[in-house]
Amino acid sequence: MKTLALLSVCSALISAFVSGIEDAFDAQNYASNDVITRDVAVIGGGVSGTYGAINLQKLGKSVVMVERESVLGGHTNTYIDPTTGISVDYGVQAFWNVSVTRDYFAHFNIPITNATGAPLTTIYADFQTGQQVTVQSSNNYTAYQKQLQKYPYLEYSWNLPSPVPEDLLLPFADFVAKYDLQDIAYSVYFGGEGVSDILEQSTVNIMKFVDQSYLDAILDGAAVVPLNHNNGDLYTKALVELGPDALLSSTVVAARRPLENSSGVSLVVQTPSGQKLIKASKLLSSIPPLLDNMRPFDLDATEHDLFSQWNHSGYYTMIVNNTGLPSASRFENANATPGSFNIPKLPAPYQITQTSIPGLFYVWYGSPYNLPQATVKADVTAVVEKLRSMMNSTVRTPLEFVEFRSHTPFKLVVPAEAIAQGFYNRLESRE
Repeated sequence: MKTLALLSVCSALISAFVSGIEDAFDAQNYASNDVITRDVAVIGGGVSGTYGAINLQKLGKSVVMVERESVLGGHTNTYIDPTTGISVDYGVQAFWNVSVTRDYFAHFNIPITNATGAPLTTIYADFQTGQQVTVQSSNNYTAYQKQLQKYPYLEYSWNLPSPVPEDLLLPFADFVAKYDLQDIAYSVYFGGEGVSDILEQSTVNIMKFVDQSYLDAILDGAAVVPLNHNNGDLYTKALVELGPDALLSSTVVAARRPLENSSGVSLVVQTPSGQKLIKASKLLSSIPPLLDNMRPFDLDATEHDLFSQWNHSGYYTMIVNNTGLPSASRFENANATPGSFNIPKLPAPYQITQTSIPGLFYVWYGSPYNLPQATVKADVTAVVEKLRSMMNSTVRTPLEFVEFRSHTPFKLVVPAEAIAQGFYNRLESRE
């Protein structure tokens, strides 16, 4: 009798749960202004999501955007110094100088200029030991570009041939050795900032991040920035244009996708003012497709398998004060160990670099895994202490963290075995 009673209770709970889910998708359970009907629902208000939403509107489509943060722009982080009024971007640094970029900035009447680096003195140091290091690295990418040119499709897509070329699946350390790229390895590492353990990564991942567009930007100046050096302006103006169609500080908690031969998607969204129901003809997702992010979207078994295979890096950006380091300097982390190509182990800062605001330095920090903010700050503080000693600084003022942002998860990748087995073709087939 107890077993029957338990089964009855479980059955009742399941029925209540299913009923609750069904109720969440019933428009009659919402106030009229909490039911949003649009052509496209855009999930994620970062760089790509915002661009997609704005351009869909330009094409005459109605949109609604769901963004979990309180601002748009994703990895775009801008700091404005309250004393000087100078703005610096410590997230996204620049944009490719292509027609899409120019048209986008022109749409918001934001003047742009060529991105140029400040004249800084570069000092290489082992951030673990606090010792200065001599880096043997070239900026002549000719040999690397020769390899890139074998795979022109990497510039625009993950549509890989079958079988996947063997060289693309090699660990990057083996690829470097095979094609005598030792003199450019450190520069590639620095260009792929945010990619963890670069020497162990599959070569295809490196070529996707340090691609021809990136090389054009650093070699030919093919990158632009706003004239006022405030990338955040783009997203402030985008938010004004989207108006109430941008749901900030909001997340999708449940989704109902169309059955075969039908269309439309329904989303239950938790917003600061309560739940809303979105009914859209199409869904555009621009969030990292990690399993935890995608669970609310009614995944099937294949999607669950695909999204569970991702790995990612931890990436953190900061502005710090009271470093005690010389102005007009860039400190780059380097490894003196033979055979390392001067590429350091992570987690660690990539660089600590003077900004255009006197006394303030950028810090960009990478890790193969997520780290708590306190751990990152403690490590950065310890590194700055070592650099102070190396530079014979007499400053003992505690390091101040003016800004800190986590860009984790960063640089999503899958293992070479998954790539060889057609991961990206399977992923694209789900679109």
